[in-house]
Order: sequence, then structure tokens, then C-alpha cells
Amino acid sequence: MKLAAHSRNKLLQTFEDWQVSRDFAEPMYNYLVYGWSPGGCFSSVLANDFAGAISRSHPSNTIGMFKALVGWIDSTVPEEAHGSYEKVKCWCNINEEQRRIILEHHRLVYSEHDEIMLVLKGEGTVEPHLY
Repeated sequence: MKLAAHSRNKLLQTFEDWQVSRDFAEPMYNYLVYGWSPGGCFSSVLANDFAGAISRSHPSNTIGMFKALVGWIDSTVPEEAHGSYEKVKCWCNINEEQRRIILEHHRLVYSEHDEIMLVLKGEGTVEPHLY
């Protein structure tokens, strides 16, 4: 799915709010927006499989990094996209239109109409960066 700058920034801001590491935020963004598999470790985190997540984790990942990610998941990620391996697999297999509808419903991205209105109003789009 192609997100315009306003929607992209809105979603990226959620990572900053939870201080999610860039190494964690990037695969999660791609998972939510494009339905790309987040990899073994992050699939385990999304599926609530702590043992799987730790066993597949890079040695430099810290408990603090995982705590920020889990906080972000619990407060931000739609229930359709986390909670079990089956949900993770289904999220990766739904089409972009379905993903966008769900992300809009959870107010993680703007509707295409709202995007156009923001652009026409000339509201700025300061690019958040993932530290």
C-alpha cells in the first residue's frame, strides 16, 4: 500500500511515542503497511511467544527494547495483526485494501480523502525519524 506523507508520519509517530528502536520499528512498519513477514523473532513477539522471540533474537537486543516494542504492540497494533501465529500469517496474506481499511479504522493512518484534505490545506509534514 502506498501511504502519503501524512499517514506515514502518523504511523511513524507511534514508534517514537513508545521509543521503539529503529531496528524494531522498521520491520513492524513494513509488516503493518505492506504485509511483509517481520521475521522469526518479531513474528514470535507478535504471536505472544516469549520463548520463541528470545531464542530467535539477536544478542544485542535488550529487554528494554522488547518492553518498548510490546508496549507499542499492545497499545497500537490492531487485534487482527497480533496475538497468535495464525493472526500474523493472516495479516501477511490479506490484501492491501483490507490492511488499509483496518489501519484507518484504528486511526493509524488517514483515509485517502483526509490525506487529500490535509495536502490541500497545506498542513506541514515534518518527517519523524526513527532515532
